[in-house]
Amino acid sequence: MAYEDLKINGERLNETLQRTCTSWGALDAPSTGMCRLTLSQEDKETRDWLVMECKSLGCDVKIDEMGNIFATRPGTAKDRNSIGMGSHLDTQPAGGRYDGILGVQAALEVLRTLHENDITTHCPITLIDWTNEEGARFPGAMMASGVWSTKSSTGLDACWSLRDKDGVAMKNALEQIKYLGSTKCDYRENPLECHFELHIEQGPILEREGKSVGVVTSIQGMKWFAIRVTGVEGHSGTTPMPDRSDALVTASRLISTVRDVALETGLGVATVGVIKSDTSSQATIPAGVDFNIDIRCSNNDMVDQLAKSIFGAFDRVITEESNGTSYAVQRTWGLPESTFHPHCIESVRKAARKSVSEDQIMDTIISRAGHDSGWTSRVCPTSMIFVPSREGISHNPNEYTSPEHCALGAQVLLDSVLYYDEKVREGKY
Repeated sequence: MAYEDLKINGERLNETLQRTCTSWGALDAPSTGMCRLTLSQEDKETRDWLVMECKSLGCDVKIDEMGNIFATRPGTAKDRNSIGMGSHLDTQPAGGRYDGILGVQAALEVLRTLHENDITTHCPITLIDWTNEEGARFPGAMMASGVWSTKSSTGLDACWSLRDKDGVAMKNALEQIKYLGSTKCDYRENPLECHFELHIEQGPILEREGKSVGVVTSIQGMKWFAIRVTGVEGHSGTTPMPDRSDALVTASRLISTVRDVALETGLGVATVGVIKSDTSSQATIPAGVDFNIDIRCSNNDMVDQLAKSIFGAFDRVITEESNGTSYAVQRTWGLPESTFHPHCIESVRKAARKSVSEDQIMDTIISRAGHDSGWTSRVCPTSMIFVPSREGISHNPNEYTSPEHCALGAQVLLDSVLYYDEKVREGKY
């Protein structure tokens, strides 16, 4: 069968996606939401199933030191690395069935399609499940792809030492579910020819514009900060109002300032998603409050400008409060802006045009969310494929992408991989 005649089985893709989500990590009905935290029992069972499925297709499966799964279907070339198709199977504590999961399931459908049609590719083709993309259990999103790229400031040992809210270290969690692999988590030891990732948009643009496919050309930059506000603990009944050094009141003003500065500057977005008070007692004035800030902008300079503006505004708040409260900042994580490779972008663009008309394609789209492809793009050619998210909802049980768009995304993934492989075979890439 000619490459151009290959069609993925959209019905099978969607059946597999729904069945595995129902089996491992589904929230209680009638919700279609998911809680499949990385390296949990539900994640282990999903991984075990995935490994078994890939081996049944003749794939060689390797597990690296961060638990990343690499399932490789051989090609004829002896001097070329694998074309990677990567995403993640872990979710937020109350997430949906499509963020990350679709990308891995679509990669499996690509392998199934190649296998059942007895297609021999030039390059090996590899499905990848990246560990802890969400950062919901162990702090630090896109963690394992960052280690693999060697470009993240949080290396292997630091990641292994991270603990979840129950005190379990990441290395121990890997050992407990038997996914602490022996393959080095390093692109120089376990390289890829290139990396493609299918993902739901997680935003409203494609749906709003009536588009079916997005050709992703970059990912915006982002940084996370931990803020510690300190004051003086006191009795809520006996401490006069003018004498108080209330960390929670100051923190509330700082949190509002995050939103206000982001709106005023127009540089990007800034979000506070976690707040914790030391005492959490009705009768006590809090002496310490922790919160985080997630800053995202189109490029690294704008991220730094927005952060500088926010912290400058914080200083003004502290001066206005003039009550002994103070704050400290620690940068906890970041992903620099990512520009994707022209060859991979061309492959996605050609594949999209093969499946839908030009007016159904958003030819240049910037990802506002972080993805594992942000790290892979630093060490190998990379691009992404977006399909629409209903109402732009994500990280939410109501997250939804239609079966038709899931199937379309998988078809574009297949054709992108085959187009790139053919160009390598011809010596053009």
